Amino acid sequence: MEAAKKSTGDAEIPDASVYAEEFTEEVWAYEPVGPKLSTRLVAEFVGTLALVLVGVGIALIATGGLPISVGFGFGLVILAGVATAGHVSGAHFNPAVTLAALIAGRIRAADALYYAIAQVLGGALGAAILVAVYANHPQIPDVRGFLTDAAIGYGDHSPNGFGLAPVLIVEAVGVALLTAVILAVTSVRAPKGLAPWAIGLAFVAVITWAVPVSNAGLNPARATATAIFADGWALQQLWAFWVAPLVGAAVVGLLFRAFAPDEDFEVVEVLETIED
Repeated sequence: MEAAKKSTGDAEIPDASVYAEEFTEEVWAYEPVGPKLSTRLVAEFVGTLALVLVGVGIALIATGGLPISVGFGFGLVILAGVATAGHVSGAHFNPAVTLAALIAGRIRAADALYYAIAQVLGGALGAAILVAVYANHPQIPDVRGFLTDAAIGYGDHSPNGFGLAPVLIVEAVGVALLTAVILAVTSVRAPKGLAPWAIGLAFVAVITWAVPVSNAGLNPARATATAIFADGWALQQLWAFWVAPLVGAAVVGLLFRAFAPDEDFEVVEVLETIED
């Protein structure tokens, strides 16, 4: 095919309209224009660090161990994190949320993997800071045992002795509820400015409900962070607190992929490169 040419003085410039062709493929993309991946990863790292440092820190010293105080602790951290980093990285701070976003078509697979790594590392550093803070306290002779109080477990290690099956159900359903709220309020059709409050309050409610059953993991990065510095049983039971949240998030991601409005997906037009 010969290109039509437009004359501009001595030079002839190919007419770009000749190369216009219909696109045969749609490519799903997440935030094609926005912060670089490295910037987003820093936001996820710092956000997850803050979630573990402050949320777990509050859980360790919660007055009377009341679930509502733990729920508000985590919820307020999430509220602040979404308001601060939501426009940067999406403020997932949780590999399960990232999986739901991936399946729902809001983040690329390669980016999702890096998100999860950043979240786990950020959570681990948050727990390490807690260990450093409490390690030399005269009333805490065993800091590992102290961190164990915030670890996630089932059976004898559940706060109220719940077995594996109910703990898996609570973790999966809890994460499904949270990710449903997150994906719904971050939809293009959702009212602007609602997301931080809706997500923060959802965390308050779900964590308050889950604390008596499993100690409210609902986040593989948070569960991993405390398991690293807790007694050995926490790492042995950690698999459950990856599997259940990821399953719950995957189900919600599939539902949103099937029924979410088309506006929630970005269609990137692929232009054919023409060489001389």
